[in-house]
Amino acid sequence: MRRDEAAGEKHDWRHVLVIGELKKSDQKNKSLWLQVGSAVRNVFASQPTRLFVHAFTLTGTEMETWIFDRSGPYSGATFDVHEEPEKFIQVMCAYLMMSDEELGLDTFTKAKDNRLFVTMPVEARGKMRKRQLELDPNPIAHQRAIVCRGTSCFLAKPTGAAEFDRVVKYSWTSSMRPPEADLLNKANERGVKGLAKVVGYHEEVTSISRLREGLVFSTPHKFRGVPRSANTSFSQSQTPLSHPFSQFHGLSIASKGHSKGKSTDCSSHPSKRSRSNSQLAETEQAENGVSYPIQEPQGTSLVQPDQAPYDNRIFRVLAISPAGRSISQFKSVVELLEGLRDALKVHRSLYMDGKILHRDISENNIIITDPGMADGFKGMLIDLDLAKEEGKGPSGARDRTGTMEFMAIEVLLGISHTYRHDIEAFFYVLIWLCARRGWALASTSEKPATETILSHWYTGTYDDMARNKRGDMDKNGLEAVLRECSQVFDCVKPLCRIIRDVLFPHKDGLFTGTPQDPNSLYDPIIKAFNDTLSGIRLREAKT
Repeated sequence: MRRDEAAGEKHDWRHVLVIGELKKSDQKNKSLWLQVGSAVRNVFASQPTRLFVHAFTLTGTEMETWIFDRSGPYSGATFDVHEEPEKFIQVMCAYLMMSDEELGLDTFTKAKDNRLFVTMPVEARGKMRKRQLELDPNPIAHQRAIVCRGTSCFLAKPTGAAEFDRVVKYSWTSSMRPPEADLLNKANERGVKGLAKVVGYHEEVTSISRLREGLVFSTPHKFRGVPRSANTSFSQSQTPLSHPFSQFHGLSIASKGHSKGKSTDCSSHPSKRSRSNSQLAETEQAENGVSYPIQEPQGTSLVQPDQAPYDNRIFRVLAISPAGRSISQFKSVVELLEGLRDALKVHRSLYMDGKILHRDISENNIIITDPGMADGFKGMLIDLDLAKEEGKGPSGARDRTGTMEFMAIEVLLGISHTYRHDIEAFFYVLIWLCARRGWALASTSEKPATETILSHWYTGTYDDMARNKRGDMDKNGLEAVLRECSQVFDCVKPLCRIIRDVLFPHKDGLFTGTPQDPNSLYDPIIKAFNDTLSGIRLREAKT
């Protein structure tokens, strides 16, 4: 516990310094790792800007010390506390005497008089200056997984200002990807509309390679009984109750770096695919009655595993403006639809004007904004951590890109990301928000389903999730999904059917290809949003 906590005060995960797990048995089984992992995850969730967490296990008389960071856990050699009692005392005393920095606490953010502050480099009139920002102590978003970007966002304001009008974002991004600040600046220089502006940026606070400097990684740890699935490799949606910890989030990565999902057929036979790409595209287009030319699939998006023992992540802090409210906190159907429509317009400008593909459309990365502060937009896109400039090669970062429940079918199958996949993700966000987040608008007589079809969008293997989504995008499948929405969203269901028909035109099968002309998808979908909003306003005017 924190040293400054008063005796007898109720314990909280915000105050935990080191995790320890004691067992009489000398068996290190699945249950032990679940308990340790669950505790560490709670620490990271309650201390979202923490750099790493120390932990130890004492099973029987065998002790093992661990460190968990955003690239996974690692440990030293085990020892017997009876055979080496001095070492046991040294370890326990070390935990007690560690500085905040040695414990992995955030020393970049400063606390004063129960208020939080960060000092950010900012460019003003061509010169770099330092500006202090005050943070609201309660994060507006944070991730609960261990092995992930560890993104956390706080409302912020210049010291002395009255209104929290900007956002400070902490994240551990792959060293293989371009910094978000660079992409934001490029997009704004290229005339992209409705995108946040950089108002402060600290390029590197620290990195995993710096934290692990001098360490030699030899034998990968074998977590006995820990399931390997798609769920162990991804940071999921940030809502605490969305996903159980039964998949042991993130800890299986210690086995040869990151845990990989089972390879799909799409990535297992590249020569076969490349040989038949053109034929398949033409055949599928003809069979499904698609009237526009389509792009050929560009092969797999997956990078072959290398021998590096871990992913190097860089801890960056970014301040952006304007601030907004998560799309999941919409207060009316109109606010939801306006926010999504305008965010889709931003996406089109980002892709067509900025030549940047977002690649992580989710409920966490769309915000509701004040149009007076956001160039007239009522919704905006945030988080370009996983974005990619068009024409650039693969980033080299591992695994598929995106948030699982919103991933397009082809992305789940390992096919390279296109703008169409992002638009498909917008559709999944719309469905998700209506079926899972909109019950606060429902009447008291309505209750959400206890077992939801949408749970299959983020559980199982990548093949499982792709197969489930493909079934749900079938005409009958979509109707079953829409039945999980409250009656409040009856006016949105026709919109969902129109978007489905635009994205998944089919005659004898479900078409998931990418049109060569992006406007063949953007235009009809944005028009459908506008028509739906006009209909809602017309009905409201008559009542």
